[in-house]
Amino acid sequence: MAKLEQEWRQFLEGPLYPDADVPWRDDPAYSLLLQFPGVRDCVGGQVAPALTQAIGLVQALAQVDLRELVRKRRPAHGLSLGFGMNMHEPYDLFQVFELDVVHGYEWIGEQVVDAARSLQALQDAQPDLPARIRLHHSTISDLHALADASVRVVYAANVFHPEIPMASDTFERTVQEILRVLEPEGILVSRGSSGVLEASLAPHGRMLVQTPLVTVFQKQA
Repeated sequence: MAKLEQEWRQFLEGPLYPDADVPWRDDPAYSLLLQFPGVRDCVGGQVAPALTQAIGLVQALAQVDLRELVRKRRPAHGLSLGFGMNMHEPYDLFQVFELDVVHGYEWIGEQVVDAARSLQALQDAQPDLPARIRLHHSTISDLHALADASVRVVYAANVFHPEIPMASDTFERTVQEILRVLEPEGILVSRGSSGVLEASLAPHGRMLVQTPLVTVFQKQA
């Protein structure tokens, strides 16, 4: 029984920190989310329909087929940034884009564990799932586990929302890390962004879609 209870840990890559000891504990956004864990997700919603909607918008407005763009070379890796209480977000990203591997980053330890447990429940039908979805208890400003230009698609929902602003140095490092890990022509889908993210990314590629609800950015080739 003890072994079964710990099987969710096979989805984790790297350490799982106590809340009080995380290296990013001084970021005000982290403190806010610990105090009010539902803040980020109150403007969230289901992930798979949101991704499908973004794909449709890009097809209609920019005449770009995101699914084809993501699938055209293998392996295709994805990255879920700050999935929070949406524990199925890394899995939905994996499914919608038919990715080979997805990495999920979240800085609230309890939510990392919840996501790992939910993935464990899917493992009977997909035995290779622990090798294909990797969860990290980490700040999104430090993606050192990922190689340069190794990610085809990044998804972030309400991570850059104006109601829960991260420290400026965290934000700047996060943008640098996103650009570092994105492949040339790789894409980022962001929901609930404040506009600051888009302004920071714009010099490094093009906005395929930019609306109050969703932004889709493509890194330059």
